[in-house]
Amino acid sequence: MNNEAGKADLATELATAEFVASPKRTMVTHNSALQKVQLNDRSLGKPYYETSETDLRYYLTRLLEDIIDNTRSQTFKLDDNGFIKKLLEELIGSDFNSAAVKFTERLLNCEIEKQDQLGGFTKLRDGSLLCCHFTVNGEEHIVLVKVDHADFLNEATLMRSAGLPEKQRAQKCATFKVIGDQLDPIVVISDSSPLLTEYWWNAFLCLTPLSSPETNTLKSFLALESLLKNRIQPKSKTDYWTLRNSLVGYYTTREQCSFPDMIDELFSGYKPDSLDVSMEKLIAEAKELPKKGKGFDTLFSIAPKIIKARIKRQINLAENVDLRITGEINDFTGMFNTGEDAGRKYLKIYSDQGYEAFHRKASENEIE
Repeated sequence: MNNEAGKADLATELATAEFVASPKRTMVTHNSALQKVQLNDRSLGKPYYETSETDLRYYLTRLLEDIIDNTRSQTFKLDDNGFIKKLLEELIGSDFNSAAVKFTERLLNCEIEKQDQLGGFTKLRDGSLLCCHFTVNGEEHIVLVKVDHADFLNEATLMRSAGLPEKQRAQKCATFKVIGDQLDPIVVISDSSPLLTEYWWNAFLCLTPLSSPETNTLKSFLALESLLKNRIQPKSKTDYWTLRNSLVGYYTTREQCSFPDMIDELFSGYKPDSLDVSMEKLIAEAKELPKKGKGFDTLFSIAPKIIKARIKRQINLAENVDLRITGEINDFTGMFNTGEDAGRKYLKIYSDQGYEAFHRKASENEIE
C-alpha cells in the first residue's frame, strides 16, 4: 500500500457548528488525486495530488462524509477480468497516480462521446474527478467521484468563475470496498440527480446492475405494503387505506424512486386519524427496510406494470357485495364517508356514476 510523503491523515473530529450533527469518524486517506475534466475544450487539467492543505483537506473530508452518509444508491457488479478492475487494483497498489490519470482520461472520453450523442440540446457540465483510497473506522475503500463545477462571482476580480461547490458536493459516485487487499465485486453507485447517470456506471465503469427496475419496484412496494398492513391496519383501517392509496399513487405516476425521499414525501406530512398511529415510528421503520435484506436498491426506475395485480384490493361490504379498488383514488378522503342511520352503519361514496346507477326516483304518491 502506497503512503506518499506529504499525504496527511484526514482524521476528523467534526467539531464545527456546521457539522455538529455528523457522526464522529476516524478517517485516513492513503492516496488521493483531483483532476479537472474540461469538457468544453475537451482537455484535462493538471492532476493535483497534494491534498493536505487545510481548506482542501476539510473539503475532501466533508465530501467523503457525504458519500458515506448517502442513502440513495444502487448496487452493481464489477467485471472480474476487466480493464476497470486492473485500474482499481493499481489505485490500491503502488501506481495510484498514473491510474488516477487514466481514470480521468477515460471519463473525459466517455463524456465527449455522450456530449456528441446529445448534440446541442443538453450540455454536460465541466467538473473534476476525485480518486481516493481511504479507510474509515477500519473499513478500506476506493471512491471515484465526479463533482460538477459551480459558477460563482470572484470577490476579488468581480468576474464569473467556476469551481468546486461548497455544498451539494457529491455528484456521481462509485464506492468500492477493499477487503484484505482484494476488491469486493459489489459496487455502490450514487447520484445527486433523480436517476443514475447511465454513462457513469455503464460506459465509464462497465458495471452490471444487480437488480432490475422490475425487481426493485416489486420488492420495495411489497415491503412497504407489508409494513403498513402490520403496523397501521390493526390500529386504524382508515389510516391504512389512506396511506396505501398514497403509496399506490406514487408507484403508478412516477418514473423514478428515491426510496428515502419517497418515505418523507408520503408520510412526513400525514396527520393520522387515530392517536394510536405514530408516523414517526412508521417513518423510522420504513427507512430501515432496505437495510433488512429486503433485496431492493434505494434509487431505481419504477416499473409500474410489475405491481398492477398487487395494487388491486377488494373489501367485502355485505353478502354478494364487494368494493373493488384497482388503483389510486384521487381525493381518497373526500370520496368516502361513514355514519349511522337508525342504528345501521353505512358507507357513503361520492360518485356521479354510482348515483346514476342506483338513484331511485320518487313515486307520484311520495311527491304529493
